[in-house]
Amino acid sequence: MKRTLLICLCAGLTWSSAHAQSTAPRMSPETRQKLMDSLNKGAAYLKSQQKPDGTWENHPGVTAMVAAALLHQPGARTQAAQTTAKTLEYLRSLAKPDGGIYVKDIPHYITATAVMALVAAGDPKDTPIIEKGRRYLAEHILDEGEGVSPSNKFYGGLGWGGTSDGGRADIISLEYGLRAMKEAGVAANDAAWQKTVQFLQRTQNIGELNDQGFPGDDGGFMYYPGYSQAGETRSYGAATYAGIMSYAWANVKKDDRRVQVVLKWVRNNYTVDENPGLGQKTVYYYYMVFAKALQAIGEPVIVDAKGVSHNWREDLGRKLLSLQHPEGYWVNTVPDEMQDNKVLVTTFTMMAIEAALQN
Repeated sequence: MKRTLLICLCAGLTWSSAHAQSTAPRMSPETRQKLMDSLNKGAAYLKSQQKPDGTWENHPGVTAMVAAALLHQPGARTQAAQTTAKTLEYLRSLAKPDGGIYVKDIPHYITATAVMALVAAGDPKDTPIIEKGRRYLAEHILDEGEGVSPSNKFYGGLGWGGTSDGGRADIISLEYGLRAMKEAGVAANDAAWQKTVQFLQRTQNIGELNDQGFPGDDGGFMYYPGYSQAGETRSYGAATYAGIMSYAWANVKKDDRRVQVVLKWVRNNYTVDENPGLGQKTVYYYYMVFAKALQAIGEPVIVDAKGVSHNWREDLGRKLLSLQHPEGYWVNTVPDEMQDNKVLVTTFTMMAIEAALQN
């Protein structure tokens, strides 16, 4: 099965401050209205692709992602509840005695997506399934219980699960799992959070604070310790924005040095034209985490390396509007990581827009 880079919408991080939000430059009314209309077109396309049993693409992860995106669409709750009724029943049917929610493959990933979709639905009857799902994810963070010592570079991480990840952890899978745990209510003092910080620090190019001896110190993130999809241990866009959010889930403060240096990377590499370091590869996943991270941390304006100020919501909104097809979908010209799948890419894009609309 192809691996996919899937992450659900978050409601917002504690890093956002009331002052930052109140002083944020607003998205222009024209762009906002166009984005609302764009979401309606995207939702209509997704609904047209839904199977009679409520699923999408014969894939439980994609199915859960679509459900979460539809349920978070502003002003469309009633319609989304109707569209996803069978979807949610399908996801509930996947719950296993061990707390996981999956069919067979990539159980960590499927569980996390399903937990987020069920949380987004907000049905009290799902509380037991959500509770078991979050415990399942917390228990599968790599630590002594899996025979992984603190000196192992994967300690504190999380992979796709099953045999698909080869026992490795990566920043994308971890952020996804942490987000599901956070939305499902894992307590801030849970030991799992501190363990994940060790993995995050080893995945970040942060000089002497990374005990793996990697040469990079630009503050960005690689895919996992010692490997980057951009080559060697280079930082790249998607991993870096996933790293920002992961620090937030793990309760690392915004004024922490590790967070401050990654925000410097953001300023030095600001763009809505590509996934920095990878070009157009997985660019729609990049758009999603870009929007979620910047909305969540309360950074309404990014001042880039040249001193130019960017209202990122306006920049991203206009970019995504220009990329939507008349039929309502988005799709990447570079097919890597399932980005030739119109349903998945449309879901990523809708999540990016939903985050940008949260002023």
